[in-house]
Amino acid sequence: MKCSVLISVPSKSCRRESLRWPQTPSATVIAELTLLEDDAHALLPQSQPGLEKILQHHADLTLAAAKPVLRWYDAFRVALDIVFEQNAISLEAVAERLAMSPRTLQRRLAEHETNWRTEVERVRQERALALLSDPELPMRSIARRLGYSDERALRRAVRRWHGAPPFAVRDGLVAG
Repeated sequence: MKCSVLISVPSKSCRRESLRWPQTPSATVIAELTLLEDDAHALLPQSQPGLEKILQHHADLTLAAAKPVLRWYDAFRVALDIVFEQNAISLEAVAERLAMSPRTLQRRLAEHETNWRTEVERVRQERALALLSDPELPMRSIARRLGYSDERALRRAVRRWHGAPPFAVRDGLVAG
């Protein structure tokens, strides 16, 4: 059964404005509410002056303090960063943090047109730049923190990413 609600507000010229739902010509009106324009804009008898400002301020503070809802990919990146910090880089560790199987994680990454290897490389590259900016940090330590077996693997990766060895990239970061 199709139904419709008609709300009409007579304007000062006594012309009726109406809203019908659903908006079909054959809709049957089952309820009607008519208000005078002055009544529609009048304060409620129990209203408290100034309450609107207080509530608006509270709503603004609540929204400012609210944590944003992470999209799936953002949650994945947070989990990947955590396993990097714990030096336990594995598909299984990230999948466990996201409460899914490793295969489901791979499928979700494919839905985002990426894969595990690409994401790990992206995080390694970001972290490598951050670690290389510290001139006191030895290359062996940087390689270990990024999950590489030795300095040679780090050198190959940095050369692949930036076309220069780690020391040259470091000199550019420190000088810039």
